[in-house]
Amino acid sequence: MILACLVAEGILACDRTIHEYPRSTDVVVLVELNADRTPPVYYKGLNYNEKGEYFEEELTPEPSRAYVPDERLCTRFVVELYRLPSASATVDKGLLYERREIVADRLAQPPQDTLAFHVPEGYYRVLAWGDYTPETQTGDWHYDTHRLNAVKENVDQTLQVNHHKNSAAGSCDFSVMSNRRGNEVSVGIVGNLASITPAGDPIVTVHMERPSGRFRLWATDLEEFSKKRALSVNDLQIKIVYKQYVSVGYNVETSTLNAFIESRDMDMTPVTVADDGSLLLAYDYVLTDDGREDHVLIDVFVYDENGDEVNHYQNIDVPLYRNRETVLRGPFLTQNVGSGDIGIDDGFDDEFVVVIPD
Repeated sequence: MILACLVAEGILACDRTIHEYPRSTDVVVLVELNADRTPPVYYKGLNYNEKGEYFEEELTPEPSRAYVPDERLCTRFVVELYRLPSASATVDKGLLYERREIVADRLAQPPQDTLAFHVPEGYYRVLAWGDYTPETQTGDWHYDTHRLNAVKENVDQTLQVNHHKNSAAGSCDFSVMSNRRGNEVSVGIVGNLASITPAGDPIVTVHMERPSGRFRLWATDLEEFSKKRALSVNDLQIKIVYKQYVSVGYNVETSTLNAFIESRDMDMTPVTVADDGSLLLAYDYVLTDDGREDHVLIDVFVYDENGDEVNHYQNIDVPLYRNRETVLRGPFLTQNVGSGDIGIDDGFDDEFVVVIPD
């Protein structure tokens, strides 16, 4: 589906660009945005016991549970096109040739859009980022995308649904070159020529996937907990405290993390009971490096409706891998593990909850 930013289609353009009028030597290159919409596949399972010890296992890499985003949201894409002095140069050595922001339906399947760029000869790199934003507020929401080689997560806000942190990132290089006589121009990608559309236009594809790993934390002792305490699951509040360092910044060009904070926390209400009787206490998306396993260390605190602590289970190691889901299971409701001290930066006391506008 071709969306905004093609003025010829009569749709309002919403791009921020360095405007350059097409010259006779310019080539029209189509850039196709292909954001993966499949759920993360399972990665590892960690089964914790009453002593804080765990058994780790590799999970079959099949798709995890899917989620349908709120109907008041749309998918937003930010695309930056850089002209580089050489094929191996980084974008900070090049020129931001054009930047566009477009929106697509929240359920749009790949390719979500195709953008046309008029470019002269040279080396180019496309950086692309996608995330969810309210339809009535299509600018930055949970992520600061002022520069795609330095995307920042807004840790001062709390989304009502953590699935709305879901995002996608990718990049693609291409070159525009003429032959020695200057009468023939070709568009190349790494190791090959770009594909050609039936209309004869070269097209390059930016493949995008989640720059984060997802984890789910399941309590396996709900039945035991229900026998000991006259508390409804709906009355429980869960606090997850990230200890040590946790990522909050991402470089789309290099697919690596570039910003961290010492600690942060999040609050959730458990609502999902699985067929085996386990209770989903919490889940989250954490930015990760590409091609390597990252780790975060978390504490889990359980509170009743009055804010009184019911239980705590501390020092849970969470291995994460990009676009994968880690499953953590254990007696987090009834087994007390750790001192109970909450080691979190006081600077995060002023979080605000973000409500999706109607």
